[in-house]
Amino acid sequence: MDWKSDQFARVKNQFTRVKSSSGINSIPALVIVATIAYLFGVLSSQTLFPVLRISQVVSKADAPKMLDLKTTDGFDDEDKFNHKPGEPDLHINPKPLLLTSPLSEDLVTFDNTDCKMDLGQELVRTVLLEKLFDGVSPFEDFPPEHVVDLLKKERIKGWGSTTTVFRRLMIEVKPRIVIELGTFLGASAIHMAGLAHELGLHTDILCVDDFRGWPGFRNTRFNDIKQKNGDVMLMYQFMQNVVSKNMTGTILPIPFGTISALSMFCTWGILADLIEVDASHDFHSAWADINVAHRLLRPGGVMFGHDYTTKADRQGVRRAVDMFARLNTLTVERDGEHWILRNQTTT
Repeated sequence: MDWKSDQFARVKNQFTRVKSSSGINSIPALVIVATIAYLFGVLSSQTLFPVLRISQVVSKADAPKMLDLKTTDGFDDEDKFNHKPGEPDLHINPKPLLLTSPLSEDLVTFDNTDCKMDLGQELVRTVLLEKLFDGVSPFEDFPPEHVVDLLKKERIKGWGSTTTVFRRLMIEVKPRIVIELGTFLGASAIHMAGLAHELGLHTDILCVDDFRGWPGFRNTRFNDIKQKNGDVMLMYQFMQNVVSKNMTGTILPIPFGTISALSMFCTWGILADLIEVDASHDFHSAWADINVAHRLLRPGGVMFGHDYTTKADRQGVRRAVDMFARLNTLTVERDGEHWILRNQTTT
């Protein structure tokens, strides 16, 4: 029984109960009485038709079943954690996730307005410098005097930042514009920049990050990242790493939150051939990043990210990726710990 049929059956049963308790045998008479009661405030739509309330249409227990939130990929834990990097794996050929209930529609509230016409690579860096940095490269006269003593000559650290998926996608896509969500100290951005140079590609890599890390990150192995007056040196250290590798002509920091930056990219017409999503790992953050970033993919572009088969996926990355794939009838590919989604639009 589909959702609408189930709704009709519940409404019919509700009328039957009201009919038996009121002693009114005529359905038309019952409708008239109910209408008058509704007009005088004796009854509300929720008391007369409680079936229409989302909490009753879809219980919390039924919601995962209805939305198919649980990943059913056919791989057990041992298999998924032992998947070898560099072995492409067509992970899911999903059935479309039909929006058949108010609950499922409520999960998809992103603005699907088309982005402005593609600005083109030639103008991207110029536009970003004008709009974000007063027309001057942030690497000019770097580092500023007040942070010189707080930086290491080089401090590069990442997670899964040099695995085979990067070379594979750089060769396949040959990106002109790369957008990276979640940069930290720049390990993967620097790796992709090196690959671009090696492959003879003219690529701009836009690194979107608020460069604040996460609460308490300096209490761990990163206690050598200094701060002054509450200003952590993460962005400055990232920039120093880029300078040390001579990648300032390829990499540009975008020091804002992911959603605000992506939204402005869409408004300005800054689209990408390759987008790496590796910022916050909780479900809601990953879900928002994936949905908004996908709008910025050029035809034939690729979106990918880390933590599909690591401990971090339990926070929600894997669930967000799989749900997005089902909603959009896409196929998730695995490459080691990374996931890959391809934009099927060709024009």
